[in-house]
Amino acid sequence: MPPSTPPHQPALWTPAFVALLAVNLLLCFGFYMLPATLPAHVKLVGGSHFEASLVIGMFSITSLAARVISGTAVDAIGERRLIGAGILIIAATTLAFIWLPIDGILLLRSLQGIGWGLSTAAIATAVYKIVPEARRGEGSGYYVLTVITALSLTPLVAILLMETFSFDVLLTTSALFTLSALALLRRGLSTLPAAQPVRHEISLRNVFEPGAVVPSLLCFINSVPLCGVMVYLVLFGRERQIDNLWVFFIGYTLMILLTRPAIGRLFDRKGHLVIIVPGCLAMMLGLAVLSLSASTSMLVAASLLYGLGYGAVHPSLQTWAVNRCPPNRKAAANGLFMSAIDLGYIVGAISLGHLAKLSSYSAMYLYSTGALVVFLAVYLAEVRKRPSAL
Repeated sequence: MPPSTPPHQPALWTPAFVALLAVNLLLCFGFYMLPATLPAHVKLVGGSHFEASLVIGMFSITSLAARVISGTAVDAIGERRLIGAGILIIAATTLAFIWLPIDGILLLRSLQGIGWGLSTAAIATAVYKIVPEARRGEGSGYYVLTVITALSLTPLVAILLMETFSFDVLLTTSALFTLSALALLRRGLSTLPAAQPVRHEISLRNVFEPGAVVPSLLCFINSVPLCGVMVYLVLFGRERQIDNLWVFFIGYTLMILLTRPAIGRLFDRKGHLVIIVPGCLAMMLGLAVLSLSASTSMLVAASLLYGLGYGAVHPSLQTWAVNRCPPNRKAAANGLFMSAIDLGYIVGAISLGHLAKLSSYSAMYLYSTGALVVFLAVYLAEVRKRPSAL
C-alpha cells in the first residue's frame, strides 16, 4: 500500500501517478527483454560478432538522437501522442523480429530506438508534471524504481523464456507487455492539460537546456561504469569462475527498493548534497568489492553497495536537473538528461570493453571507479560555484 499523505503535504499517490508508473513499468519490462537476448539470437542465426554488437549500437544511436529532440517534440505535439506512438513502434518492431533476417532486424532495431527514445522521455516529462513540486524527489524516486526493477529482473525472465520455450515466445511476450501499457495510458495522463499546438524549430537553442547541463554531464559520467556492470557482468563471472551471478541483480534491486522512499524524502527536505556524495562513495566501494569478488558472498556485498549508491544518485541527479529549469523547459531538461544515459552507455560499452581486452574484467571494474572520482570532482566544483543550487 502506498504511504498515507499527511494533511500538510500535497497528494503524491493519485490515480494518475499510479497509472503512469504502471505504464512505465510495463513498457520497460517488455522492452528490456531484448538487450540480453537479441544479440545472442543474431549470432545463433548466423550473424557475426560485429552484427550482434550493431543490434545494441544502432539502437543506442537512434535512441540518443530521438531523446535530443524529445523536448521539442513534447512541446509541439504533447505527451499523449508521443507515448502512444512510441509504444506502437516498439511492439510492432519486436513482433517483426520473428520473421525478419539479420539485415531487417538491424534496420528495425534503429526504428525501435526512435520509438523508445521519444516515448520514455515523454513519460519522464509527464511524471515531473504530475508530481507536486514539494514531493518531486520522492515521486521521481518511485518513477526510477520502475525502470531499475525492470532493468534488473527482465534479463533473468528473458533468458528463462528463451531457453525453456523459444525466441519467438520471448518476442511475443515482450510485445504483449509493451502493448498492455496502452490500456493504462489514458488514466496516467488524465490530469495533464491538453497539448497546445506549438511550432518549434529543432535547434540547439530549443533542445539544449542550460540548466540541465551539469546534472546531465554527471549522469553521463555515472552511466559509463553502470554500463560495465550491466553489460559485462556475465563475462566477468566466467573470468572469475563465479556461479549464481543473478544474485547481483537481485541484491542491487532489493537495496534500491528498500532505500529509495527514504532517500526521496531526504532529498525533498535536505537537498542533493547529503545524498549524492555518500551515494557516489558507495558506488565506488561497490565496484572495488566487485573487482575483487571470488565468491557469491562478495558478489552480494558488491551488489548491495552499488545498488545503494546508484539508487541514491541517479534519481537525485534527474530531479536536480528538472528543478534547475523553468516550467516550460522541463521536457527539454528530461530529454537532455536521458540523452546522457544513452551516450554514457555507448562510451562505456566501447571504452570499458577495450579496457577489459587489454587487462581483465576484474581490472576494468577497478579502473572504472576513476570515472566516479571525476564525477565527484565535477559535482563538488559545481556545488562550490553555486551553493544556492542545493
